[in-house]
Amino acid sequence: MKALFIFLIVLTCSNAGYTQIDESWVIIARNSGTYIAVDGYEVRLMGFTESIGSSVRIPSPTLRATTGDSVKLRLYNLSQGAPHTIHLHGLDVNQQNDGVPSLSFEVEHDSSGYYYFKAPHPGTYLYHCHVLSPVHVQGGMYGIIVIDAEDPYVTWDGGYAFDKEYHWLTSEIDTIWHNDTIINHEHEDGMMDNIPKIYDPQYFLVNGGQDFQHEEIDGINVHEGIETKILLRLISIGNYANKYTFPPELNATIISSDGRPLPAAEESDTLWIFPGERYQVLCNPLTEFVDSVQVDYHNLAMGPASGTQYINVVIEGVFNLPKIERKRINFYPNPSETYLQFSMQSFDYRIFSISGALVEKGQTTSGLVNTERLQSGNYLIQVDSELEKTTFFFNKK
Repeated sequence: MKALFIFLIVLTCSNAGYTQIDESWVIIARNSGTYIAVDGYEVRLMGFTESIGSSVRIPSPTLRATTGDSVKLRLYNLSQGAPHTIHLHGLDVNQQNDGVPSLSFEVEHDSSGYYYFKAPHPGTYLYHCHVLSPVHVQGGMYGIIVIDAEDPYVTWDGGYAFDKEYHWLTSEIDTIWHNDTIINHEHEDGMMDNIPKIYDPQYFLVNGGQDFQHEEIDGINVHEGIETKILLRLISIGNYANKYTFPPELNATIISSDGRPLPAAEESDTLWIFPGERYQVLCNPLTEFVDSVQVDYHNLAMGPASGTQYINVVIEGVFNLPKIERKRINFYPNPSETYLQFSMQSFDYRIFSISGALVEKGQTTSGLVNTERLQSGNYLIQVDSELEKTTFFFNKK
């Protein structure tokens, strides 16, 4: 009875000043999801959905509001186990609505909790469960929050205009952390003592996918029209640091960090993002081209990359950009274990280490390049044919 009384006081205080609600969000906590990895392996998930009938996916649904909106967020817990919260990572909200259990409140199974806040200045933010957060975040309980300016195609008042936007949220999965004894645990004191002592992820994700899973959905694809200004919202929720390498033709400029404009925008083709950070990058392509953005995943000891993802970039058919007349060459799989298969049959090739050292050269008439002899790591392969000469990144498992 005392706990209920305290909860009602918190709820009443939290709702003070929010009689006018402009945006209402409903998020349902679940622990019954399944993630199908790129190799077919099934991984147990926790997560948030927007409806009872929706399946748990990672990341959880993106939540969006306009700066100045009064927002009500309802968390309904149907997890059949641990309590949950919503931590509004990076938003300027008061302590009662921040979702840190010891300072706010927890929502038990088959109960609801409500968070109220005024949408802060425009930017890119995160939400995630803050109960036993190493387990619940790894389990899949995270998503993106976007706060728009009044003009949704301007970064902030007096900021940068853009034509298209893409959200890339990076994370990892260590399957040991996803077995039933952890995902379906009873919430109790000492639970932290039972979680794995080592974190060694096998899957490195962009928006919950890897390799071909995200190529068509998440890649930059500008095929026709006059859109040339592209806003990238880059978010890290994993335990690894991410190194982004942008093609120079994208003309990438870093304009904000953690929801705040940088004092001075920085033109760079490289960006490091650490766990929990969010950056906004404005791209203004200089020419039509086909390439990819490379994302490397490094543990915080900053050794060699443990994983790499490539996000396709296709800029073509744009009226006000110079054209590059060339045929596009495709290849798969990437990462490679034993071979690379190219869409073109006959060509000379040279393989370089990521530092530029020549590793192997040869010729193929079948479009097949053997990679069995290569050590695990990142490489460049230069393809030289009558049609074109170009270079690709690939990863050898």
